[in-house]
Amino acid sequence: MKKRFYIAGLILASSLSMGQDKVVKLEESVITSENTETTIADIPKNITVLTGEEITQRGAKTVAEALKLVSSVIVKEMGGADAAFDIRGQGPTAKSNVIVLVDGAPINSIDLSGYQTSNIPVDNIERIEVIPSGGSVLYGDGAVGGTINIVTKAPENKKNYGSLNSEIGSYGLKKQQITYGTKIGEKLLVEVDYLKREKDGYRDYSKDNLESFGFRSRYKLNDGELKFKYNYSKNDFKAPGALTKDEVNEDRTQSNPNAWRIDGKTEKNNFVGDYLYNINSDLEFKLLGRYAHENYSSNGSNYKTEVKYLKPQLKYSYLDENYVVFGGDIYQGETRDFAYGNGKSEKNSLGGFIINSSTIEKFRFTQGYRRQNIEYKGDRFATRKFKEDAIELTGSYLYSDSGSTYVSYTKGFRAPNTDEINAWAGEFNPQKTETYEIGVKDFVGNTYISTSVFYIETENEIFYGVNKNDEFNKNRNLDGTSKRKGIEFSLEHYFDKLTISESITYMKTEFKEGKDIPGIPNIKGVLNFNYKFNEKLSMNNSWEYYGKSYDSNDEANEREKIDSYLLSGLTFVYDFQDGLVINAGINNLFNEKYYDYVGYSSYSKTRNYYPAPERNYYIGFKYSF
Repeated sequence: MKKRFYIAGLILASSLSMGQDKVVKLEESVITSENTETTIADIPKNITVLTGEEITQRGAKTVAEALKLVSSVIVKEMGGADAAFDIRGQGPTAKSNVIVLVDGAPINSIDLSGYQTSNIPVDNIERIEVIPSGGSVLYGDGAVGGTINIVTKAPENKKNYGSLNSEIGSYGLKKQQITYGTKIGEKLLVEVDYLKREKDGYRDYSKDNLESFGFRSRYKLNDGELKFKYNYSKNDFKAPGALTKDEVNEDRTQSNPNAWRIDGKTEKNNFVGDYLYNINSDLEFKLLGRYAHENYSSNGSNYKTEVKYLKPQLKYSYLDENYVVFGGDIYQGETRDFAYGNGKSEKNSLGGFIINSSTIEKFRFTQGYRRQNIEYKGDRFATRKFKEDAIELTGSYLYSDSGSTYVSYTKGFRAPNTDEINAWAGEFNPQKTETYEIGVKDFVGNTYISTSVFYIETENEIFYGVNKNDEFNKNRNLDGTSKRKGIEFSLEHYFDKLTISESITYMKTEFKEGKDIPGIPNIKGVLNFNYKFNEKLSMNNSWEYYGKSYDSNDEANEREKIDSYLLSGLTFVYDFQDGLVINAGINNLFNEKYYDYVGYSSYSKTRNYYPAPERNYYIGFKYSF
């Protein structure tokens, strides 16, 4: 019944039509795969932008919850681990195939932990940009699936301002956040925030307590600006482990004490500096640097990870709407495992790139090339060196004031992370991916339309699963060519008080003698209604549909598929327009029984289930001054 309602809603939303002036969706500013600000219309990719207002309206409490409302992204969570974002069917190794940025700085680690977004306060987010299959030239290693750029709010040009934010909800949720900003002199803007969030979790033996402090500054120069950001976070968490099907049927909220349960802590310091200097009207210099240090401990393990990243870049504008970008990056990462003989792993890389963008009347062409040298050193594996290339070629045609069509070719690569190498079968090599894409963006009446068709081929795909002797799971390069092909279709309709958006991604994957890549539903759809009753009260109703998929370890496609499911959420926001905003909502409105993750144990020969939360509630307020 709910699935029929969802499909009927898509048809209804697509058929609605009312006259209205064109809105500025295509003119929204984004940071592109050239690391320069432009508009959605100018990007030859099927980009999705979630604004901070949309995130609030839809009731998302984390970056992961926000990204669930993007049809091209599958959010993967497993028993308390930080979420992984799968763009265009990357499968079980999705976390290493997507680069996540915060204000343009990659936050990916050198090991399997990848990126961590649960410690990013959603109230500090200006927007989230999702660029499928984009960023291989600009960021290199790991961008084969695409990039996700989380843009945080900059300090405001005010003498004194701030906010108080509090929230309570199901499963022991309690959140308090305070933000304060000020202006020092005429050039320096400063903002600080403190967040404390506690949550017991849906299942027994679950906990996710976060405490963080953030500092952001912006100093205006005569010919540019200097930004500095610091964030400290401490996370205390418990994860209940997997259940068998019988245990799920008995009590899906229980925790099996015989399963692998996690009791851990992380402590992280993150420093980012961003310098912009306009040398003259045609020449711009950027320098971005990041240093991160993290301590992680759980179940007797004790890790320390350190990452250093530096990215200089020059942009030269020549003629009208033509420019070339020269740049490079230096990456140094080190992980120490103090629980097992002080094992040390290092990954160092040096990359250089060039991107040229030229406009000829209504045509725009982009060419990009990267060369990256990567070196691995470790106590448990031999030193290895790689030299890899990335290429991006695009062409777009602006056939009207609001419409454009484009073609795109991208060649990217992804090298193994250090945890994968430490559990590897055979000789390891980087995987190489080629993506072909065509798409259209336009406004028709009151409706924004964006659609694309893509085809992806991957050689030496890195995969975790049962080895050739069917003895135990290890990482390895798959033989042959993996293929992904699909279509992404999005509509957004604007009426007087109502905004309806719907998007659907259909995908067919193939690897290992024609088998489907496990863990990937062939279809995901999102339908969202936002209605403003008046200037103060608004309502948002979202729907997410996920098709069937094989469990994440079913390489042979021999077990029964995981059932499809449909989720819905309802949020109300009341703005008193005197600084006070109240919001309340219900997640999983119809109490769907589904799973965050389903895998398979090669040891016990049984499926592992991680049940997802049932219907839950929240209410909170924010006061700004």
